Amino acid sequence: MNKIFKKNLYLNFKSDFSPDDFHHIAFKTTNYKNMINFYKNLFGCEPLYQSDLITFLAYDDEHHRIAIANTSDVLNKLNFIQKIVMKLKIFLNKKIPSIEGLDHISYRINPIEKWFDFYFKAKERGLSPLWTVNHGWISGIYYRDPDNNLVEVFFEHFSTAKEFKENISPDFEDEPIGTNMDIEVLYEMFKSGADFSELIKKGNTVPDGKKPVSGLDAVMNMRKKFND
Repeated sequence: MNKIFKKNLYLNFKSDFSPDDFHHIAFKTTNYKNMINFYKNLFGCEPLYQSDLITFLAYDDEHHRIAIANTSDVLNKLNFIQKIVMKLKIFLNKKIPSIEGLDHISYRINPIEKWFDFYFKAKERGLSPLWTVNHGWISGIYYRDPDNNLVEVFFEHFSTAKEFKENISPDFEDEPIGTNMDIEVLYEMFKSGADFSELIKKGNTVPDGKKPVSGLDAVMNMRKKFND
């Protein structure tokens, strides 16, 4: 497939068929209570409606942003073979990284101060990220929910199309995945007064003499902060 990189689209494009906004995500799960509790804990959600069948969670003035449907009864009504196959599928989904389907859902929190605040408050509530990565144009914290879905919380590196075109990492076209980072080290840099351009630079939390974990290596080794 031919590589495409249209810098001019950034903050400068709206499809004729675009929706007004992205409204909600919906999950099906046999891990019902744990999924509800995870999203309540992560985003401070409150249920607009909750029953044994389905829950609609809100975290702002919309009626719901996250829907969680309980499929336990469906599983219990399957025949023996179907039930074994489905339980195996659920088990494998939680143990082996998928190579198809939805990869993650993502939420933006700007500016960087608010993003750090989210991270530390989530940490106080017992939530630790699986992956922290600098993607080149955003930096993201990835959490894993009880069903193994990835949830990203990121801040933007650029606020204008001009900033993006002039400051996007030179290697972005060839390596768009990003570089693993240590958010605690990044926060110390922030507290010490490092310039914003330094805070968004790939590999900025890698100790001297060590090598960044980037690209597919970063995806396969999400918890690894650097290579020897």
